[in-house]
Amino acid sequence: MSRRDDLALEIRTLSDEAAVRALTALVEDRGLLAPAADTDVPDEALRDALAAAAAAGQLPAPAPAPDGSPAGEGDVARAALEHAAARPELAGVAGEAVEYAQSPADRFDPVSVSIGALVVALLQTEVVVKRDVRGRWSLTVHKRALRDAALGRLLTALLSHLTDGK
Repeated sequence: MSRRDDLALEIRTLSDEAAVRALTALVEDRGLLAPAADTDVPDEALRDALAAAAAAGQLPAPAPAPDGSPAGEGDVARAALEHAAARPELAGVAGEAVEYAQSPADRFDPVSVSIGALVVALLQTEVVVKRDVRGRWSLTVHKRALRDAALGRLLTALLSHLTDGK
């Protein structure tokens, strides 16, 4: 098994809490935690922008889990980590973030940042979220990113999380 496969397996076995901690550590390592914390995109606006992008064919519609439940924060965080692990420039730091999240949590200072803001910060070069003059939010996925299966899974998991799987 390759290191990439090992990392993907480690990510899939993270608890929800550890996955969110790892994603937060990854975003922080990239210097994006402050912008994520300062993002003013409410979950409802992000949900609407993702739904509009799905309706426009920019990304697949959300698929609920086999039991019909929506994606939770841990599911979204694991999808974001898998996406990062698949990118050569982020694979190393994604692995370090997973190792960090699996270590004792007593040295981790939790930050209150929404999962949506963390994902938007991580994907800032692949996904553009902007507000028009009327205050409506939109989301644009760069065309090259559409071929990335991990990105598609991440965006559909985020949409499922924000829409409660509906």
